Amino acid sequence: MALAITGVAGYLGQGLLRRLAGTGTFDRIVGLDVVPPAFSPRELDFHLVDIAGSKLKPLLEDVDVLVHLAGVHDPTPDLDLMARVNVAGTRRLLEAAAKLTKLVVAGSATVYGAWPNNPVPLTEEAPVRPNPGFTLGVHKAEIERLVGEWAQARPGVVTTILRQATVIGPHADHAFARMVRARLSIGIRGAVAPVQFLHEDDAVSALMLSLERDLDGIFNVAADGWLDRPSFRRLLGRRIAPSVGANTAERALSRLWGAGLVDVPAASVPYLVDPWVVAIDRLKAAGWQPRYSNEEAVLACAVRRPVSWKVPAASAAAAATGIGVAAARWRAVRREG
Repeated sequence: MALAITGVAGYLGQGLLRRLAGTGTFDRIVGLDVVPPAFSPRELDFHLVDIAGSKLKPLLEDVDVLVHLAGVHDPTPDLDLMARVNVAGTRRLLEAAAKLTKLVVAGSATVYGAWPNNPVPLTEEAPVRPNPGFTLGVHKAEIERLVGEWAQARPGVVTTILRQATVIGPHADHAFARMVRARLSIGIRGAVAPVQFLHEDDAVSALMLSLERDLDGIFNVAADGWLDRPSFRRLLGRRIAPSVGANTAERALSRLWGAGLVDVPAASVPYLVDPWVVAIDRLKAAGWQPRYSNEEAVLACAVRRPVSWKVPAASAAAAATGIGVAAARWRAVRREG
């Protein structure tokens, strides 16, 4: 049996590789990424590959199982790049992997969208309706559509989509994780919706279960339950930004994003205001159990801050303080008017 892992150099790919190393579960592991992995066991056959442009068929034509983790997950102004990697890259992978018996895709709970009328929690039967403009959610929904069409034409292939809550932990490196490490919370007036996370080790254990068992379909993945906003803020320990309205936050982030000062786009605001927490009963019934609570996931992310993350954390600080400055200016303009 041969396994391929896209995004093998990322923190989830590395976590999965460490779990698989030396187990003999697969005779060969094909690793694909745009950078070499730090951990490279003897089973790994690594290829420096961009799924958006490299030739994939020679690498995947004899692969039995594919775990798709690669993608541009952090917001970026280069929307064409995100679309080429996330959507077109997934399409190219599906076209190249002709002999699969199993496909596992790391999806996202952002596909549900953050809406005031969302039930708490959301089950897998809830409609897919990502917020317009939030590129990650829109792309993850499109990936699910592509995978669904591909799987429909291949009824013998086990296809698993794991809709993950925000994955955080000691190695997670994305905009939200950097804000947690900087112990920042953008205070948005009226934001009372609960928040939910997934520890990176639990994300890996869900991937492992998908390899060990035939989990056909869509499964939410998250810590048990959720945190209310005051509890989350207490875990962070301090808050730089004052409480501002959602419209003010969107305007401020739009300007700061346009100037290249922050890595939090205005389209993220609904996900900071409205609920999008998920139920995990389906995956638990299949034998999975999260090891870490929401609180433990947040603390695991906040405690460890590698040197390489100091500059991005400063960018998160700019977001928080910038919103505060923009809000003050907006209130002054309104008073003068």
